[in-house]
This record gives sequence, C-alpha cells and structure tokens, in this order.
Amino acid sequence: MPVFGFASSTVDVDEDGSPTIQEIRVENPSSGEGLKEKGKAKEDYTAQLEVAASLRLMVEQNAFAAEERNCRHEERAKQIQEEMDDRNMQRDTSDYTPMSKAYFDRKKWEIMIRRQLFTFDYTPTMADDEDDVDYGL
Repeated sequence: MPVFGFASSTVDVDEDGSPTIQEIRVENPSSGEGLKEKGKAKEDYTAQLEVAASLRLMVEQNAFAAEERNCRHEERAKQIQEEMDDRNMQRDTSDYTPMSKAYFDRKKWEIMIRRQLFTFDYTPTMADDEDDVDYGL
C-alpha cells in the first residue's frame, strides 16, 4: 500500500491565458525506505540473536572440553602418583644411609596412610572379653 506524502501544486498558464493548477502526488520515498530499514533492522536483530546463541554454544563446548581436560589431567596425575608410590613401597632401604633410610621409611609411612592401610584413630568395632582385662596399671 503506497503512502503518499505532500501534494505539490504548480500554477501554469494555459494557451488561452487562464491559469491551471496541477497537483502532483508523490509517493513518500521515506516510508518505503522506513519499511526496508525496519526489515533490515529485524534481520540484523535475528542475526545478532543467532550469533549470540552460537557464542553461548561455543562457551558451553569450551567449558565442557576444559572440564574433560582437567579430569584427564587429574587421572593422569593420580596414576603417576600411584606409580611413584609403588616404586617407593618396593624400595629396599637396607643398604641406605640412616638419613636416606629414614626419608624413604617416612615416605612409605605416608603412602600407607594415604592408601588407608592403617590409621592412627583405631577403635575396635566389637568389644571382646580380652578388652576388659585389668592389667593393674
């Protein structure tokens, strides 16, 4: 539907000298451009929404990939630690110097604690008759 703007009128003189008025209707070019601009603005907005959605997806994918990398890194670090612990537990310290022997004995102790092979806060789970013995101390 065309939108018309201002009508312009011009006054001319006829062949016989009488004045004639011509009115010219001009389609308002700005209204058509306005519709085009609105359409373009809507397309731009849609494109911006698509870009934003793509960026959000990329952020999520990057976060997921980073989390996977961290998990793999942690698993590898645990594996390396276990391998080192195994080597230390198998180490024969009988011919070491007293200081080296003490160091690796302490390492073995730490490994056993970490692996929960024994704990300092041992409490018996069941009392038996021997626990009630009074040694007179």
